[in-house]
Amino acid sequence: KKKKNKKIMALSGELSYKGLTISNSYLKVMQVHHRAVDTSNEAEDGTTTWTKANHADYSARVYKDADAYAANPDQAIYTISGTFTPSVANSANLNIVRQTYEHLKTVSEYSSLTDV
Repeated sequence: KKKKNKKIMALSGELSYKGLTISNSYLKVMQVHHRAVDTSNEAEDGTTTWTKANHADYSARVYKDADAYAANPDQAIYTISGTFTPSVANSANLNIVRQTYEHLKTVSEYSSLTDV
């Protein structure tokens, strides 16, 4: 049998915001946009080389807790945004939302949060 990956719906745990401790914060990814960027570089001899790069731009909201999110998703405490390089390798989980949550757990401010 294939092991089914647990679906990450949000991240939860303790966060600090403007000097306040949010004990059971609920961090929910709201948007992710994947961009493929081609960049040219012209050498002194006039030859042009192209490089390709992938970017994922995201925004996520932080709530007091899961109940606050459920009650009104428009009333977040604050919103975060950022960019990371998503994986497009065949061995990677290509779900861009999952990759965003995995990226957020590598950011020091959110590294103690856990999947929910």
